[in-house]
Amino acid sequence: MSKLNNYHLIKGIGIDIVSISRITALISRYDQETLSLLFTPNEIDQCQSTNAPHRYYAVCFATKEAVGKTLGTGLADINWNEIEANLRDIRLTINLFGKARHQASLRGIEAWQASWCHWDDYVLVQVLAQ
Repeated sequence: MSKLNNYHLIKGIGIDIVSISRITALISRYDQETLSLLFTPNEIDQCQSTNAPHRYYAVCFATKEAVGKTLGTGLADINWNEIEANLRDIRLTINLFGKARHQASLRGIEAWQASWCHWDDYVLVQVLAQ
């Protein structure tokens, strides 16, 4: 099958832009227990281990929003920590758990492609569901 014929495999596209300073304020306002409602332990560890933790928290936050848009549900009835962004340098992968995984399964989503970039005070994440 040619690459051109693979376009029918696309189940959804989502994009989100978030202000890093907005996420910085959110992170500083909440304690660890509250942050664990938004971010998975793996995300928190990854973000805290970088030299730009607030930028990485913004990537995680925007990933959750973009995945919700891709699923067509937003984050209604899905817990924030059921969508996990895995960051390795510039590579972004997505893991789903619980209700988020169930919603993806209902839509026939088997794989995710994700990318991100940042400039000034902003992070942009785009995801493609296949």
